Amino acid sequence: MSSESGPTDDADDDLFGQDEQDLLVVLQLSNRQMGTNQERADLEAFAEELAQAVEQAGVGEYDGDELGGGECVLFFCGPDVDQIVAVLRPLLQHAPLARGARFERMVEDADGECRRERFSV
Repeated sequence: MSSESGPTDDADDDLFGQDEQDLLVVLQLSNRQMGTNQERADLEAFAEELAQAVEQAGVGEYDGDELGGGECVLFFCGPDVDQIVAVLRPLLQHAPLARGARFERMVEDADGECRRERFSV
């Protein structure tokens, strides 16, 4: 192991550490279950495209997905949700798979309670 990797690793920990924010991209599936086999394959490829865009922009990372109830939820995280949205929004607006999509993020209200805030793509 090289000692040169230490500072970079620490910087990455700070970038995506305690101040990390979560962004959910909620995509509608064609049925109330888990979508079709083809749809799931297309969504997997699309998620990889989105992940690559976010990581190349250096604004965050892709943290997986969840399927069910007629939705596919893609999880992203990073230090600033607005920067992730700025990268993802143009890609989502031009993708047929993202029709009816929405963003969700956790926000803290005046009482310190967390709730999901939904906003359009």
